[in-house]
Amino acid sequence: MSYKIAVASSDGKFVNQHFGQINQLYIYEVEDKNYKFIELRKVNIDNSEDHNKKFFSIVNYILDCKIVLVSQIGQKAVRFLAGNGITAFDIEESIDSAIKKLIKYYSRIDKINRYCN
Repeated sequence: MSYKIAVASSDGKFVNQHFGQINQLYIYEVEDKNYKFIELRKVNIDNSEDHNKKFFSIVNYILDCKIVLVSQIGQKAVRFLAGNGITAFDIEESIDSAIKKLIKYYSRIDKINRYCN
């Protein structure tokens, strides 16, 4: 199974940006248990916009991603993302460690689903 992860990071090393203050996203592609960096997306949003417009603007940058990793996110934004098919995780650690944990998590879920079906 292949999917993309958007990571909110100011330095490309740590997940360290709040969802509402994203100015760039590191995009990774996961294939089975391996992942690779594929691109950096600069995010241009108007911080004077109301939350809904800001959320919509950010979501347009990550519609092809299954997951977004951020350092902080409010429940309204989590629900907005979920409504657009994107799962948000708030975590503050290295990108490498966070993605490895996600791969392990989704691998377990996949095994459980196969076992139950």
